[in-house]
Amino acid sequence: MKLKVLLFLLFILSVVIHARDTTVVMDINFDRIEENIKFTSNENGQFTLRINEKTINGQFVEGYDAFIEIIDMNRNDNLREIVAMGLGSSDYTECFFYQFVKGEIIPCGYLPGNFGVKTNGNKILKENIWMGFYSIEFAHRFDNENKSLTFIKEDLYNIDVQAEVAVPFKILKLRYDNSAVVETLKPKTKITLVNVDINPKCSEEQMDYKFDDNCDWFLIKTENGIQGWCRLKDFRDNVEGLIWAG
Repeated sequence: MKLKVLLFLLFILSVVIHARDTTVVMDINFDRIEENIKFTSNENGQFTLRINEKTINGQFVEGYDAFIEIIDMNRNDNLREIVAMGLGSSDYTECFFYQFVKGEIIPCGYLPGNFGVKTNGNKILKENIWMGFYSIEFAHRFDNENKSLTFIKEDLYNIDVQAEVAVPFKILKLRYDNSAVVETLKPKTKITLVNVDINPKCSEEQMDYKFDDNCDWFLIKTENGIQGWCRLKDFRDNVEGLIWAG
């Protein structure tokens, strides 16, 4: 596929080209000279990115399909990023980031798997991550000098997941196991999971399901407005309506 991209608005932050073999003509470093960008990949996950006369090769873990997206993580650096994206299991997308600086293709970040990335050009890149029965957005700060992405750790993530209590369980006032009990939720109570803390790590005796997410804390709100905290391991088998996938 050959595509010529004409940008009349300099603040465009994302261009997606969905094709395994793609040629794009576009100014990606704001010097008023269009670059010839060619992206090719094969069914083994190997890919090649060529910009003008320079070439760089890469390897997706799976990459049963692949495409590129052109984004702008820092609207003030006069550089756009080319993201080589390979689709893998459950349509998770592996991402390799590149810039074209002074005639050279420069790697500037890697993300192993997500359901898409986005940026507002403020040096922050967000990726959508599926967590089993809900999704959250991980944020990364782009370092233009070191050409790298740094994960921004957050205490809580907002979610909005509905469920219904099937077996009674307790919700606590604070995020520790000996905290005061707010209420014991009764069957048929409709609840919303409002926030999640994914930072806790399970001890060996807590690893009932052999996954660390068992110890994640969830802020649970009832239909009557009562709120409290509960670890995943203490309610995952006691509610109905959670859609597990992946």
